Amino acid sequence: MKRICFLCEAVFILLFMTGCWDQDLLKNARLIYGAGYDLGPNSKILMTTVIRDVPASEQGNPTNDIILTVGNTPREARDNADDQISRYLRAYKNRVVLIGEELAKQDIYPILDVFYRDPKSSLNARIGVVKGKAADLFALKKVGNVLIAEEIDELIKSKEVTTTVPKGSVETMYPILMDPGEDFVLPYLEKKGKRVDVSRGAMFHNHQITGTLSPEESTMYLFLKNKPGKTARFTRKISKPKGHQISHDFLSFNIDKSKRKMKVLIQSGDQITVNLNLKWKVSIVEYPKDRLYDKKLVAQLNQYLTKEMTVVVKETLDKMQKARCDALGIGRQLMAFHPEIWKNQKKDWGSNYQKVHFVPTIQVEITKKGIIN
Repeated sequence: MKRICFLCEAVFILLFMTGCWDQDLLKNARLIYGAGYDLGPNSKILMTTVIRDVPASEQGNPTNDIILTVGNTPREARDNADDQISRYLRAYKNRVVLIGEELAKQDIYPILDVFYRDPKSSLNARIGVVKGKAADLFALKKVGNVLIAEEIDELIKSKEVTTTVPKGSVETMYPILMDPGEDFVLPYLEKKGKRVDVSRGAMFHNHQITGTLSPEESTMYLFLKNKPGKTARFTRKISKPKGHQISHDFLSFNIDKSKRKMKVLIQSGDQITVNLNLKWKVSIVEYPKDRLYDKKLVAQLNQYLTKEMTVVVKETLDKMQKARCDALGIGRQLMAFHPEIWKNQKKDWGSNYQKVHFVPTIQVEITKKGIIN
């Protein structure tokens, strides 16, 4: 009797098991490792698809197959690429999404919409803006012995560590894209000869690129945002040479510890004032003139570096305001703590953000001088 009951239960379970109805076998797929989008002819989308091909033999090296297609939408452009290859095009291994600068001057959300709606998309893919066309960057195919998609991915990753560009992905972009009170900055890539340069930031407002930050300004922005990487370094000119410029006239330092405080205040007449305070503890990594055992000299260097970094802070904030890029999230602060002010200003927040009064202060203190001293 027990055996009959067991068999009935087994048959009942088997009848209601669905099996692997949604399986997508890797052997049937052609994997996208990089995707680029540019403004094509007649305002269409020009898509560059980088496909990784792995040789059948173990001795062979992987290669890239690059396909250019045009479509009215990113989905249509990808379908057109799928028509040109064997097997099925899949994006769950995609590592980078690059957008050409001309296309980035329009709303970039329609470009990313397909990634958010497809459950098999690679949401951890890094995203960046390319000076010129993304197709030209992918056309390099290789940088040294490294395939182009992997090179760009690892390059952006390393620049995130050195506080050069913001850390982010397609996934982390989504809540900011949906937030009317905050803008964002993306890595700005540039082709230099046969190599790729990633040292600047692309500022956005209303999902459109509105300007770029220099390498120093991009790093300073990340400190103002309170999202630095593991390391960060600045080099400053210390004295004015009488003759030609030599390396003795410069000092390089790492930021070992950074503390940021930001407070949004509402003054009379609904004037928005933002107090930004930075405190840095730094270590000297290069200073050929030496004499850092002299406390008076160290105090002078602290004062000089504080003055120099204050200039960089003001230039960074000024450029962000001119670009209407509220990447520090001042609008988000107003939504949370001053909702009535936000209600009155949100309709034209880009212009109102340019009227925000920033009061930045920075204090630099040398705490480490290297093993020489």
